[in-house]
Amino acid sequence: MRGARSLRDGENGFTLLEILVGLVISSLIMVGLSLAMKTINMGFEQTTGSIGRQAAITTGLYIVAEDISRIERVFDNPGQPGAFLFSGGPGEAVYIMAERPGNNRAGVYWVRLLVRRTADGAELVRMRAPFDPDKTSMTDVEWSDEVVLMRGNLAIALSYRAPRAGLREWAGSWQARDMLPGEIKIEITDLRTGRLRTPVFVQSLKIGAEADCVVTELPDCTMNSGGTIAGGGRTQ
Repeated sequence: MRGARSLRDGENGFTLLEILVGLVISSLIMVGLSLAMKTINMGFEQTTGSIGRQAAITTGLYIVAEDISRIERVFDNPGQPGAFLFSGGPGEAVYIMAERPGNNRAGVYWVRLLVRRTADGAELVRMRAPFDPDKTSMTDVEWSDEVVLMRGNLAIALSYRAPRAGLREWAGSWQARDMLPGEIKIEITDLRTGRLRTPVFVQSLKIGAEADCVVTELPDCTMNSGGTIAGGGRTQ
């Protein structure tokens, strides 16, 4: 009996203070893990959000590239051409194109790319309207089928040039009404950093000809004039 009592007296145990200290340390560890997981989740959400926005911009530029590569060479007046049906500025481009087969109900369409300001930056919008050869004034076009190609804390600017015709400098607006630009550029800048959000986007127009060039000897075929309408008024 005496030996057993001595063994119990020598056993080690935890005091209330030690238990409280252990609980405090455990709580601090749990808080630290919670904060770490919250930080990781925030970083993951920011990363996935950034990837999603970048993917949306890439998809939008792909659509624009498809459009520009199929711009049609259409005159304002087929009987007496003086200008191509094209308008280009830093925040807008209007042109004629044959839509993709799956979206083509009217054959040839007016298409408008419009940079529109938003509360936090800008968005690039695409809209279209069926082309009526008897109505070639852009002011009479009734736009529909609006689609936002990209938006965000961005600045979006378009510019134009025609290096094959000697117009090698980029211009914020296209003034040469007697010819189409050879290339269109879109610059997308992140307003928070002031840096380009994507590499500079440049798309060339297709190398083609209007219907009058079925017979290249016809005077209205611009293949005979390097793409310029004979007698057209170039102001650039």
